Parts: sequence; C-alpha cells; structure tokens
Amino acid sequence: MKYNRRQFSRMKFPLPTLLDFGKKKYECSVTNFSLSGIYVQGWFEQQAGDICDIKFCISETDPEMTIKAVCSVVRQDKKGLALRFTSMEPDSFLFLQEALLYKNNAHWCKQPNRTDPRVYSWKMI
Repeated sequence: MKYNRRQFSRMKFPLPTLLDFGKKKYECSVTNFSLSGIYVQGWFEQQAGDICDIKFCISETDPEMTIKAVCSVVRQDKKGLALRFTSMEPDSFLFLQEALLYKNNAHWCKQPNRTDPRVYSWKMI
C-alpha cells in the first residue's frame, strides 16, 4: 500500500509564474500547488537546495492578488521543479489560502505561449 506523505492536499491550478534564481530567471507554468509548495513545468538549470523568489497572480481580473514567496528546490525531474515555500508575506499566504478554498471548481484552457512554445499560458473560463 502506497502512503501519501503530503502534509497538505495539492490542487491542479495552472498559472503563469516567474522564478528568479538571481542569475537565472524563468517564465514557466504552475502545474499544481498546496499551502506548502508548488510544482512548475519546464526545463531548468537548477538543483535541489537552490533558492528562488517566485511570483504568480491567482486572479485574471485583480493583479493585486499576487503571491510572492521564497522557495527552495526540493527535486527536479524531466517535467519540471518541485519547490517548497520557505517564506511568504501574510497577504500572499491569505491569497494562496483563498485560491485553494474557492478556485477548486474553476475550469482552465491551455493557450499557446508566443515567447516560448515549451511553456503554456492558461486562461480561466
């Protein structure tokens, strides 16, 4: 029997995201997230333990609902990076909680990304 070791439930909620590792910056897409971490799709030149700033907006209509956090790379695989939140402003944490509580029934469609075909843009419908 496989045991789920996750502390928090993950939610599939695709969003465009910016990762800033200092010398390396990436535009990518969130695949899923929880209160403790996030998984982003894409190809990255990073390793477990690397620290980054992350920024993504959870509302198409309200740019103020932006989540900013510091994350640590937990693991990397062929599809992307698993990141653990290490610090976050209180407002960002509240926005993240809202997204997890109220956006669970939203429907999303995949949009082509003009700047990088490996990355998807998403739109809530």
